[in-house]
Amino acid sequence: MQKYILDEVNDPRLKVYAVWGPMLGDEKAEDATTATAFLHDSRSTHFWTPFHAVAKLFQGPAGLPEDELAWDTFQLFSPAAEWGKTPPQPAYVMHVEKSLPKDQRLNGNKLRGQIEALLSTTGSASQQSSD
Repeated sequence: MQKYILDEVNDPRLKVYAVWGPMLGDEKAEDATTATAFLHDSRSTHFWTPFHAVAKLFQGPAGLPEDELAWDTFQLFSPAAEWGKTPPQPAYVMHVEKSLPKDQRLNGNKLRGQIEALLSTTGSASQQSSD
């Protein structure tokens, strides 16, 4: 995420929310704190959850079956997305080893292209600040 996205996309509208949790069962908050060093851009915000509730909440909108949690997914949302009790459907999803299409498997360059395309359809940063 840092190398392919945050180091390459200089748009201040880009925000990254990383949710860390015990997906494999033995991760702890301290492990997440250590991992945040690899995603150090000021546009990134980190969260720790000791439960699977967030991964469960995002599974439906990401298109995952009920028995597959939405961890190791990269979900893009438009600034115009409307948030309620459940997340909106993402504009695009990439994944690591999920039962989603193989052409959506994580590829940093492809993900960056999707982000840049989404940002270009929402206007430039200067247009956004003058609205």
